[in-house]
Amino acid sequence: MNAATALPRLSEITMTRFRLPEKKSQWYELRGEVYKLRGGDVDWIHGAFFNHWPDPSRNIWPQAMVISDIFFSDQWLGKYNVESTNVILKEVEDMVFDILGAPEGGFVSLTNGGTESISLAVKTARDWARAERPNVKNPKIVAPYSAHPAFNKAAHFFGLEVVRVPLTDDWHTDVEAMDAAIDDDTIFIVGSTPCWPHGRIDPIEEIGELAEKCGLWLHVDACVGGFLLPFYEQIGEKLPTWDFRVPAVMSMSADLHKFGFTPVGMSSVTFRDEALRKHLVFEFTDWPTGPYATESLLGTRAARNAAACWATMKYLGRQGYLELAQSMRDTTDRFVNGLEEIGDLAVLSEQAGLLVITSPTLDIFAVSKALNQGGLAHGVIRQPPGLHFTITPLEDWGPLDLMLEGIAKAVDDAKSGRVVADDTAGSYM
Repeated sequence: MNAATALPRLSEITMTRFRLPEKKSQWYELRGEVYKLRGGDVDWIHGAFFNHWPDPSRNIWPQAMVISDIFFSDQWLGKYNVESTNVILKEVEDMVFDILGAPEGGFVSLTNGGTESISLAVKTARDWARAERPNVKNPKIVAPYSAHPAFNKAAHFFGLEVVRVPLTDDWHTDVEAMDAAIDDDTIFIVGSTPCWPHGRIDPIEEIGELAEKCGLWLHVDACVGGFLLPFYEQIGEKLPTWDFRVPAVMSMSADLHKFGFTPVGMSSVTFRDEALRKHLVFEFTDWPTGPYATESLLGTRAARNAAACWATMKYLGRQGYLELAQSMRDTTDRFVNGLEEIGDLAVLSEQAGLLVITSPTLDIFAVSKALNQGGLAHGVIRQPPGLHFTITPLEDWGPLDLMLEGIAKAVDDAKSGRVVADDTAGSYM
């Protein structure tokens, strides 16, 4: 895009307040306006840049959209309210339960995203602790430094304190440090499978032993890996035990719109025991309309999101998910092999859908700057300095080869000093 056709920056847009037009617009005008706006966007969803959550391609989302549009204006309020929606939601819950290997006697609550799933787990644990550990007045969460900020956000909303503990030298959770941080007010500890910054799978079995010893709620944040790792295991990947097979795991968050490959707007939180539902539900009766009860932070939700999720999962089935898992593995292997040929780079993690690249010899932020100059979007982390990519199950290698060519040029630019790092810093947004 050249300067003449460049769209305004967000900072320029927010300087003025948009007003409702006085006259009606024509649909063709609106379509043209949207196409112009979208023309300035990074094409995240077609595998070219490995940053946002992947489009599974294979014509899956266009078909899911057709199903979704049947429910275009339908709402999903409270638990269920329309029979067709009831069936769809129940089947999605059951498929989640099956994929995650949840124990019989547990249950699933569907949400709009990982932050909501994590928040509901924290709220449920807080209310569980009020019943089971009434002497705790200032409940705490102990989490690794790499845990998602949503735990702090939930703690802020629900009146808990978060204590973050250091990581080991290889960027895993330091279980000994976690043990040392636990005190009489601790009710909740966290492990990630994997964590977002490093793509590392935390030692859930060891953390589970700690939870059992101390009588704590263990939550596994599988928002990234929950719908990938089960299928990775089935295609032969050797993974640590990370899920409900660890007896101490009380709850697990897992995003369907990540490696469940469903369109954005669907996540899940799964609980080990149906008896915990009473601590999840918010109920209110003291108003003119009568009882109000929800298992979510939101009230009204778009049924079309659930319908698109349902359609995607049923279309794929176990066979489709296994095929996508193998494609993810193949893409990862080709990416890693290409990085080895480039040299001067090291792969921090390649196991769970995220690829983090560091360098023992180069300023990786100079590599990042050169990539940006070449129009190749990517993520960046600060500790350790690294490039951050989300793997996409590609149908052809063109986008990946383009990225590897760009990385090779960026490495050369950084080595030669043609590109020097500025104040680049990692950011989740």
